[in-house]
Amino acid sequence: MITDIEDTLDRLYEIEGVEACILYRIDGVPIILKATEYKEHLLETMFWLEKQIKHVLGEMNKEGLKETIFFFRKNRILITPSSRSTVLVTITKAEAHQQLTSMETIRASKIIEECIS
Repeated sequence: MITDIEDTLDRLYEIEGVEACILYRIDGVPIILKATEYKEHLLETMFWLEKQIKHVLGEMNKEGLKETIFFFRKNRILITPSSRSTVLVTITKAEAHQQLTSMETIRASKIIEECIS
């Protein structure tokens, strides 16, 4: 199960412009992180996300959204619930192909949901 999830995140991470893929618990605790190297702006983004995940999920549920996109600093952040207890976050550079990363993030979230359910 964990190997399937890691492979899924690896494939998502290989898309040009993706800087990090993070699987969070719904309370904001990171479970799995895919990133190549330490970048201070990614760490700052992760700290921000840890504080915001629960609130963002609540708003998404209220509005009936399946995914949401934030722009934070110079990154685009795609947030997609991946199961009842997890959230997949994809952090991309602003110039990354938005439709491709969005579709692949949704695809990855469905695979994760199958692994966890």
